[in-house]
Amino acid sequence: METRIWILLLSLAVLDCGGCAVFHRHAAQGADQKGTTDAQGSGDAQSSGDAQGSGGTQGAAGGADQRTQASPDSDSGSSPPSVIEPQVQRRTVKVPAIRPSNIELGAYYGEISIQDFGAQPVAGLRFDYHISEDFFAEATYGRAKAGFTSFETLSNISLLSDAERRFTYYNLSLGYNLLPGEVFIGRNLAMTSAFYMLGGIGSVKFAGDQNFTVNFGAGFRVLPTDWLALHIDVQDLVFRSDVTGVEELKNNLQATIGATVFF
Repeated sequence: METRIWILLLSLAVLDCGGCAVFHRHAAQGADQKGTTDAQGSGDAQSSGDAQGSGGTQGAAGGADQRTQASPDSDSGSSPPSVIEPQVQRRTVKVPAIRPSNIELGAYYGEISIQDFGAQPVAGLRFDYHISEDFFAEATYGRAKAGFTSFETLSNISLLSDAERRFTYYNLSLGYNLLPGEVFIGRNLAMTSAFYMLGGIGSVKFAGDQNFTVNFGAGFRVLPTDWLALHIDVQDLVFRSDVTGVEELKNNLQATIGATVFF
């Protein structure tokens, strides 16, 4: 009986050892297969990643090359955009259409101070011819009536008759446009203008005598329209006379305003 029991125990022991050996062998084979699979997977993944990385790098390099090649063409075909785009509102400029004949004809009115005979109203006609842009010739005709001297007023004695008191003159002058330009009235109105000087010679009939005169002065001309001109003039008519009993040089200051029309 005991012999059978020992035989059974030995058999079980042998079977256990064989199973352990088989188990260990299968376990070792499974570990080897797993290591091989992991190695293959890692290698395949690494190879795939390297290939993709290499492809992406090549793609990026190719795109950069294409952009580099396309850039000169695009730059050469189009101009660079401007930094500032000004919005300028152009205004309409009207050029004065002054008549090309350069002839002015008009009249004036003002006051003249006849030496020893007081200041009296004066009226006259003027004719201007513009020789060039700077020079013009002017002919004037004016009339006034002299007043009374202080001697006549105090003594009640008349030195001149009514006909002799008529002061009539003719002048022929040469003018120079010293400051041509424009005069501005407000912000939206500009008119052509010129400050000029003039001087000339002429004749004065006064107190029954015909006297040679020299005239000089200055004026200002402004054109509110293309055909109309307004004038402001100040002149001195100088001549020798003995109307008061003593021959002396007479200065007769005149200030007038007038209007002329271009023809």
